[in-house]
Amino acid sequence: MKKDRFGRARVLSTAELDLLLEALPENHRVLATLLRRTAARVSEGLQLKWRYVADGYVLLTAPTTKGGKKTRSVPIHPQLAAELAAWKQVVNPENDPDQWVFPGRNPGEHLTRRGFDHALRKAASELGFGGISTHSFRRSFLTASSANGIPLRTLQAISGHSDLGVLSRYLEVSDQAKNDAVMAGA
Repeated sequence: MKKDRFGRARVLSTAELDLLLEALPENHRVLATLLRRTAARVSEGLQLKWRYVADGYVLLTAPTTKGGKKTRSVPIHPQLAAELAAWKQVVNPENDPDQWVFPGRNPGEHLTRRGFDHALRKAASELGFGGISTHSFRRSFLTASSANGIPLRTLQAISGHSDLGVLSRYLEVSDQAKNDAVMAGA
């Protein structure tokens, strides 16, 4: 699925992300929106419990993050806040803080990575989008934010990358940006 991108997931435009989210079933759409708006890894989103979703931010705890050493707080986009509030009424009307945000088929389990990946690939295939993976949301967020002038150090704090070199591998540079740089050069 990641051909011609050096093993990296495809970066999607805002319009492509919107189409992809519309094509996903509700539970997968809410997870995809979380990944899109927080640059979280799919494993971080899947392991999220309601106790870590607060007014204005999502707390991604150390045991759920890659490496398991750093907890990070990510502000919640207003669209994500609205979707999570509506989703909570569906899956957690009792307001149990220890309930998974994305419950699985079996009680006490969260949605599986495989289940989400299957739904994502099916939706991408129906739309004719190649090179899509669960990491496309993370790469798309980081690339778009960088293109919009968000400082790399800020993106590092949101994404949880250990250093800027690792973060830079997530950022795709458009042909237009390269052209603009050459034309602006001395």
